[in-house]
Amino acid sequence: MKLIRIIAMLSALTVAIVTVASAYAGSVNPQSWALPSVLAMIFPAMLLLTVILIIVNLFICRKAAIVGVASLLCCLSPALDVCPLNFSEPAADSEPLTLLTYNVMQLTDFTGTSVSDSPNPTLRMLASSEADIIALQECYDIASIAAGEANRPLLDSISRHYPYRSYGARGQSLLSRFPFDEIILSRPNADDFRVRAFRIYIGTDTITLFDVHLQSIGLTPDDKQLYRDLTRGDTQGRGIKGEIREIRSDLISKLTEAFRARALQTAALTDMIAETGGKCIVCGDFNDVPGCYALRSLAATGLRDAWRKSALGPAITYHANRLYFRIDHILYSPQLITPLRTRRLTWPYSDHYPVEMTFTLNNPATTQD
Repeated sequence: MKLIRIIAMLSALTVAIVTVASAYAGSVNPQSWALPSVLAMIFPAMLLLTVILIIVNLFICRKAAIVGVASLLCCLSPALDVCPLNFSEPAADSEPLTLLTYNVMQLTDFTGTSVSDSPNPTLRMLASSEADIIALQECYDIASIAAGEANRPLLDSISRHYPYRSYGARGQSLLSRFPFDEIILSRPNADDFRVRAFRIYIGTDTITLFDVHLQSIGLTPDDKQLYRDLTRGDTQGRGIKGEIREIRSDLISKLTEAFRARALQTAALTDMIAETGGKCIVCGDFNDVPGCYALRSLAATGLRDAWRKSALGPAITYHANRLYFRIDHILYSPQLITPLRTRRLTWPYSDHYPVEMTFTLNNPATTQD
């Protein structure tokens, strides 16, 4: 029994150290050192492992359980970024509005269940949405992508519900019930940095919205297949040393390159936000997790995470290739809006799930932190 308690304590200490390190690893600029950003990706899994160990150690070694609780207290704020506990919804003091952000994967059916000449399932979801504003990624032109008689009623419905529309050559598209103008941005010449900005006019109020798609995770189909094999325990004769070598050369190196690219893109994005006055909503596919360097950098400018402020519990928004992460985010200026509720929808037809925020516009005298 003594040996079991020693093992429990050593396990608890190891998990506690990794958990706390991963909680704050996103504070390190990937341009200086990229490996901590890889560590930050496992923080949600470490949180879950810590909770499981605490429960188990309550019956094996109470001191080990205390170590686990202490580690949770040390990373309470990052933990609430991953798993917020907003059990109630604040009362709306004005008419609520809804923003939806969604990477639609070029309207391809990720489930593979649709048949030819049938209505496009993603288009059907968009047509049924009650959101006031929809920011899309990987959507170049709905009408051309979803051409065909079966989709005509859906396209007509979208046109009626969203009379103001703009499709971007790089995939950022906007559907809106309200009129808007596009803001011309000074941007770096980067193929994998996609961002558009709009001024949306809602009555006498104006919202500045950034629709972003940061550098992808950087893995090729072969890399993703390697990851799937490893997570299934299929070594295909490579052996442990072969696995470690492939992870280091094929996966970790590409991830670190992507982290560095997103750090540069985030710096450019913060400059763009400053140029437009700073008070805005930023949403889209960040290709990075809660607590990452990109989100921390944007938070340093005064933006807040809508999920942290108005969601309940953890979620994933990317669900392909056994990579289960929340990489789609909505950030906002607290001087501009108050989020009432943020949730993930379960539309399965893209490799991403959409994220929806219900909010109210703030009067200048009623801002929140």
